[in-house]
Amino acid sequence: MRCVDVPRDVSKSFRKLAGDNYKHIPVLGQVEGLPLKSTLSPRGGGSYRLHIHSNIWRRLRIDAGATVEVVLLFDSEPRDPALPHDLAGGLADAPRALAVFNSLTPAFRRQVVHYVEQAKHASTREKRIRLIVKRMLERAAKQKNKKNI
Repeated sequence: MRCVDVPRDVSKSFRKLAGDNYKHIPVLGQVEGLPLKSTLSPRGGGSYRLHIHSNIWRRLRIDAGATVEVVLLFDSEPRDPALPHDLAGGLADAPRALAVFNSLTPAFRRQVVHYVEQAKHASTREKRIRLIVKRMLERAAKQKNKKNI
């Protein structure tokens, strides 16, 4: 994975646009003319970093240290995945699991939904939903333990 460090003044502008959701800022844009849909990650010191996916940097034949032209726009469109009814029901049965699921990044939630939807049989899907609820409850317990320390 290659990264572009976003200048501090640009980072500050994006942070203002993001409002309360400033930790991971959704962006659209281009890298050397190729379309990009990504998320700015905190770099430290109030700045952000843009990770360039391998399908872009390989296509451009660029490597670390290369200078590239990047155009970014704040993406105000929601990125939350549509929750399948059975997964929503499974999470609703365990409110703590639902709270942990909702606290995950949109990308992680999309991965979880994709994992459920890739099941070919109903029994596999049910098993995966039970596993997801269990994992979310484990995360909740870990978070609770960290707060108590």
